[in-house]
Amino acid sequence: MKAGILKYLPPSAQHETETVLRAHPGVREAAVVIWESEKPGKVKLVGYVVPDEDYIHCVLGGGDEERKRMQKWRKTFDLSQFGKQEQRPEPGFNIAGWNSSYTRQPIPAEHMREWVDLTVQELLSFRAREILEIGCGTGLLLLHLARGCERYVGVDFSAAGLKRIKEQMQEMGGLWNGVSLLERSADNFDGFAEDSFDTVILNSVVKYFPSAAYLIGVLEGALRVVKPGGKIFIGDVRNLALLEPCAVSIELYQAQASMGLDEFRERVHRRVRFEEQLVIAPAFFLALQKRFPKITRVEVHPKRGRFDNEMTRFRYNAILHLQSERDKNIEPSFLDWAEQRLSLDSIAGVLQNKRQESLAIKNVANARIERDVEALAKLAEAESVRTIEEFRESLEKGEQRGIDPEKMWALGEELGYHVDISWTASRPDGSYDVVFRKPAHNGELLWADIAWPQTYIDLKEMTQYTNIPGRGVLREKLIEQLLEYSQQNLPKNLAPTLFFLIDALPLTADGQVDVREFPTVLMQEDDA
Repeated sequence: MKAGILKYLPPSAQHETETVLRAHPGVREAAVVIWESEKPGKVKLVGYVVPDEDYIHCVLGGGDEERKRMQKWRKTFDLSQFGKQEQRPEPGFNIAGWNSSYTRQPIPAEHMREWVDLTVQELLSFRAREILEIGCGTGLLLLHLARGCERYVGVDFSAAGLKRIKEQMQEMGGLWNGVSLLERSADNFDGFAEDSFDTVILNSVVKYFPSAAYLIGVLEGALRVVKPGGKIFIGDVRNLALLEPCAVSIELYQAQASMGLDEFRERVHRRVRFEEQLVIAPAFFLALQKRFPKITRVEVHPKRGRFDNEMTRFRYNAILHLQSERDKNIEPSFLDWAEQRLSLDSIAGVLQNKRQESLAIKNVANARIERDVEALAKLAEAESVRTIEEFRESLEKGEQRGIDPEKMWALGEELGYHVDISWTASRPDGSYDVVFRKPAHNGELLWADIAWPQTYIDLKEMTQYTNIPGRGVLREKLIEQLLEYSQQNLPKNLAPTLFFLIDALPLTADGQVDVREFPTVLMQEDDA
């Protein structure tokens, strides 16, 4: 198999073919060329297409496709509950189905217990009396929060999950008078009055939503039923800004030492391209705030935890504050960690100064994922490295300088500071911003809201802040459509037999399409 020789169509034929292709609603731009094998007469007519992502997202991925995806997740969850288990789960701690992306084995119980405890602790700080939890799953939160509420409504699309919750409630005993369990989809708010809940919880569930549009629809419903001054808690969200480092991290863990780097790159690319879950940039929630004035403040912070796992590395919580009466944002003077490279000890030294009421630092390198980010960068440069073993060895030589966010929280607790850590800047290296604040004698904080560093928000392109779940499958579906469309609308000799979907047509300095930059087509002697 050898690289083909690039040829050009006659101008009139090329114009006709490309004009017909651009008429397809899934095509934004198109170019067609001929690839010929060294053996004369063996050719492929190849179309390079810049797809219309809205078409992929809304037409190919909408409607029936979304319903199929939701049914798939429900079946997967139900199987996790009905499958064989070595022992009956501890009431209030049913973690069946929580498997590691790295090992494909159950996440260790101590990791999950910390995850539950910290999430419950954060939600208890809201002091909510009436809670709606959308996607209550196996009751990991509900069974720890509901007794302290006047009203707790748990909604889930899985009858199996709701059954397991009821069984655990019976085992735990006591009264559960304020709890209602409803089997329904996340976007069904029928029967819930406006301003009827203090808090809506969507924890570790939005990653199973079929699209950003579906998520926005659910949040619109939540905005309607939450009281002024209430909150919407979107927990355990996968960070789109870190999708590629996450893919590198998982594939690097699973790869055999002898694997070639080209194969490894393809595996990483495939994991990103065929991602099945909804992955969301923190900037999405800032854009949501601009779109819905009822949202007066947005918090985004990485998941807390001492354990090293995919939750603490790549996920975050977003909290939407609704119509809260707060002081105006205060913009502290941020020190730039990227310039000063402050160590944890030097930060502690500054804080131990009794007159230091607050300290703000931005661009702090994140020790949790520093190696993953470095691996992604080196993957693009590693021309001399041939195997995964050599690649891992090159990574071990790198110096780790970042600070684990959990160590920042621990330092603040030790020295009597309230610590806020933010991912609102949505940086691709996972760096974070931190503010230490000394509470007043009455326990109140110095200022209510912090003006965190943020990225530019484009409301016209909300889809850029999420991926398209199953996008790789949908793109293949578009290619199938284009092949059929070409056969039906072009002469046989002008219908491409192969399509590549690309992000943009490469251009020369004078603005012409640079066909030399197109992906190369490999030709076999029996290609025709």
